[in-house]
Amino acid sequence: MLWTGSRAHLDELRAFAARHGTDDPFRATFPDEAGVYAALGLPPIRPELREGRGEVEAAWAGRLPRVIEIGDIRGDLHAHSTWSDGASTIAEMAAAAIARGYAYLSVSDHTHSLGVANGLDEARLRAQWREIDRRNAELAPFRLLKSAEVEIRRDGALDLPDAVLAELDLVVASLHSGLRGGREEVTGRLLRAIRNPHVDIIAHASGRIVGGRSGADYDWDAIFAAAAETRTALEINASPERLDLRDEHARRALDHGITLTIDGDAHGADGLAALHYGIATAQRAWATTADVLNTRPLDELLAWARIRR
Repeated sequence: MLWTGSRAHLDELRAFAARHGTDDPFRATFPDEAGVYAALGLPPIRPELREGRGEVEAAWAGRLPRVIEIGDIRGDLHAHSTWSDGASTIAEMAAAAIARGYAYLSVSDHTHSLGVANGLDEARLRAQWREIDRRNAELAPFRLLKSAEVEIRRDGALDLPDAVLAELDLVVASLHSGLRGGREEVTGRLLRAIRNPHVDIIAHASGRIVGGRSGADYDWDAIFAAAAETRTALEINASPERLDLRDEHARRALDHGITLTIDGDAHGADGLAALHYGIATAQRAWATTADVLNTRPLDELLAWARIRR
């Protein structure tokens, strides 16, 4: 039998066996993984939870969570179109979302300070809203949400006026530059955005690129405290280039009572299919359906955004 689990999980199992006067189960042979846990009087622990983070005692106490599954997702709250740097039109993105069984898709193109991404100023954003209105009239009950991935500037200010942000269904804010600044500087920038009452979601918070750059050196305790206080959601970005938040950060966010989103950050219709990477991260963080914003029906999602503001 090939057994899947981290070394930390193995150590937890052996410590549990010692405390309960049970032989080390890994000195025996079992036909399947369930036999390992049964030998300890435990229910099976799914591989995503085998990280040595208290899952053995939780299983013993019957407190293992029913973690989120990809079928629980009702829509994606961070997606791009040809209006900025996406490869697919809004109509193509909507069709792909509908094909996945989604009830909604947030059109969240970049804003103008991110010039390399053909970001939108207020005039172009309002023109995009007119197209979204036309598409929604055709696609109901499916709903395209008016959103934007609003750039957080070097001083922490947002790229669009509050009056414009207030008209959006959802505001997604993110940093793309200056991530190598000192801890106090980068933390201050993100805190200012989190404390803006119009910001609903912080996207790919650390800013890391897998295999390219490490994330910003934040004071994560301050970030989590502020997000909890303001009820700002933090994104698990499912793009294979990002996988940001990491599982350990997502777990800490949940410990603070923070709502998560799991989004594809799709820059083309096929990018929506990356969501399962984010689901795996959320599972390792012990996230349940109740912890993730985009498992909610559309009316509950929009009510959550209204109450926050």
